Amino acid sequence: MPLVLRLNPGEKIIINGVVIENTGGLSMLAIRNRGNILRQKDILQLEDAATPALRVYYTLQCVYLFPDEAKVYSDALRQFLNDFELADPTSKPIIDALRMRLDKGELYQGLKDAKRLVKYEWDLLGTTTERAKQLLLGSDGPKKRSKAGERIPEESDVS
Repeated sequence: MPLVLRLNPGEKIIINGVVIENTGGLSMLAIRNRGNILRQKDILQLEDAATPALRVYYTLQCVYLFPDEAKVYSDALRQFLNDFELADPTSKPIIDALRMRLDKGELYQGLKDAKRLVKYEWDLLGTTTERAKQLLLGSDGPKKRSKAGERIPEESDVS
């Protein structure tokens, strides 16, 4: 059964490293085989990776989207994870989950864990960037902010 994506006008997605933008009206895409896919609301630009947790997310995103450069990004990601854990040892459960996902090649699921780290950082610091808020809350308008460790609502959870 294919993955069906709905793209609003002007919305972008990345499939296997290729940026696709809907330049017309509402579009529906059927993805019929395996691919690395990220929707616009889940894509973080380098200039938006302004905190340690966002750097983890961005680097994992690069491992996921650009497998030809995975070694370089994986090494940087492991260093960012080590640095984060060293700075805050209580982050170890989230960091360990991310390491496990990376080791198993479960990169898309790892991005969800990386969002947990961004949320954890937000709770820890009491503040975050606007882009981090958008990444956590989605681009479909405000959703209830969950506590660290709780599941962040998915697009399908909102009716």
